[in-house]
Amino acid sequence: MRYNGRIIALSIVGLFNVMRYFYYHQYLDVPFKADFFILTSFFLIIAYWGGKQFDRVKYFSEKDPLTDTFNRRTIERFFQKTTKVCDKNGKSLGVILIDINDFKGINDTYGHHKGDELLTEIAARLKKSVEKKDLVARWGGDEFLILVPDCTDHFRVEYINNLHQAFEEKSDSFPSISASIGFSIYPEDGLSFQGLIQKADEAMYKHKKTRCTQAG
Repeated sequence: MRYNGRIIALSIVGLFNVMRYFYYHQYLDVPFKADFFILTSFFLIIAYWGGKQFDRVKYFSEKDPLTDTFNRRTIERFFQKTTKVCDKNGKSLGVILIDINDFKGINDTYGHHKGDELLTEIAARLKKSVEKKDLVARWGGDEFLILVPDCTDHFRVEYINNLHQAFEEKSDSFPSISASIGFSIYPEDGLSFQGLIQKADEAMYKHKKTRCTQAG
């Protein structure tokens, strides 16, 4: 959760009290008293509380509370904004869809609480694996989505391989974790967000089917 609301609220109240001080004590010659600090402290506490409520509302409007990744609404808004930059600068945008393999089995075997722990751990791994400019979102259930602005030539192989390696890391709680990954690229594979999602989804299930065939 960011502190923007609290910082802005405290700054406004702080500026207001500086102006109040100069107005009463410098221009009107009102004697300076200790209650000035008492009132200022009270105003700052109220400002901090109000700013915190704003930060909480903004956080829950943008993030998935379980995994601390972005939600659908935020990712769709980011897509629209980023594609305009891509069109202007001749860049590409990568859309990656990730589905956790055998997630239902984990829920059925260990319980939904353990499933939530797995989602949280995977979200942390993904955020650690991507670059700062990339956005990780929980797309729904056991699916995650990543938007990669200005994706370069290494995206198709190196970037995707790094994501697979993230699932191969050892875990005390979950000895075996794997995922099926599919991707599409704007504007090469389509112009609409839903069209790119569909392309990535098709590639993801093709990867899942290949994995099942190899396992069999």
